[in-house]
Amino acid sequence: MQKLRVAFSFLAVFVAVAAFSLESLSAQGNPHVLSDIEKIYLAKIISVKSTGLQNVPNTDTTAIYQTVTALVIKGEETGKELIITDSTFPMSTGDKVYVKYLKTHDGSEYYSIQEPYRLPQLFLLAAIFIIAVLIFGGKQGFLALLALFVSFGGIFNFLFPQILHGGNIVAIATTGALLSLFVVMYFTHGFTRLTTSAFLGCTLSVLVTLILAKYAVGITSLTGFSDEESVFLNIATKGNLDFVALLIGGIIIGVIGVIDDVSITQASVVNELLVANKNLKRKELYAKALNVGKDHMGAVINTLILAYTGASLPLVLLLYTTDTSVLELINREVIATEIVRSVVGSVGLLLAVPLTTLIAVFLMQGKEGKGGRHTHPH
Repeated sequence: MQKLRVAFSFLAVFVAVAAFSLESLSAQGNPHVLSDIEKIYLAKIISVKSTGLQNVPNTDTTAIYQTVTALVIKGEETGKELIITDSTFPMSTGDKVYVKYLKTHDGSEYYSIQEPYRLPQLFLLAAIFIIAVLIFGGKQGFLALLALFVSFGGIFNFLFPQILHGGNIVAIATTGALLSLFVVMYFTHGFTRLTTSAFLGCTLSVLVTLILAKYAVGITSLTGFSDEESVFLNIATKGNLDFVALLIGGIIIGVIGVIDDVSITQASVVNELLVANKNLKRKELYAKALNVGKDHMGAVINTLILAYTGASLPLVLLLYTTDTSVLELINREVIATEIVRSVVGSVGLLLAVPLTTLIAVFLMQGKEGKGGRHTHPH
């Protein structure tokens, strides 16, 4: 019961602060974004006037089109009723949705259904996650959640605004990611030699990964425009962002969490070997820890590549259905980008194992390990 009370207390604080932060962030806006011609309102479906199948223009497929009456319940046009015909997703009376208002340069105005209102369900899932972490993770779980919250606060309130305001994207992304890693590691694992070894090993691996990412993106002539989101962001920011740098920064942020995992595990392996046998020589300790790291390395690299593949599965399947040759598919930027991400990320992981192990051996050898046992099930 005590753990449940702590869980609900933390959840209440988390939701309150998160809601305040997100509301503040959205209210601040950004000088580069074209917010004067596009707005989002929260609305409620008060009636469904018609539902039927129609052909999607210029395709051989059909979709369900609905004409609905939506009442704006939040935003500048609160209380206004809108009649909208759309095929975004099935809607029923009582559903809450986000409606997009668009005013074109010639003065024309359009309303469309953008998304279902799913925030309550997302907060419920977050609550389940938090409670599970606190019940099964105890104090360590609480510290991990606290570190995660602080980390995301830094990302939303420092990293994103700095990038959008024209800062050095690569430097900001790398610095922000390492600062986030510092907070997460030391909050969760404490100020010990184990944590310091993992952080230093991770930092060196990230810096080498950064160099490799810049080289790989350069030689493959990637532009950073591998998806439509990049195109829309370029329009919204009036072309003020360097999308090559944004791609490199994204690679670093994406891989750092996995390198964190590998680094903590390797430092813990060295720690546990020393606890078991304090008389191990550095060379022998390094060899034993590295043997464990090699097994972990293969599993994590497989996880990383499958994660990238899974994230782009619809795209991969779409390309698979075309008559284009495999080599031509691989050459396309959208596929080449994922290959670069996977290769660069995997090399970073490979480096994290020997680097962290070496640092941990020199920092902890001859001293009884501190920082507790690190369990990492697979």
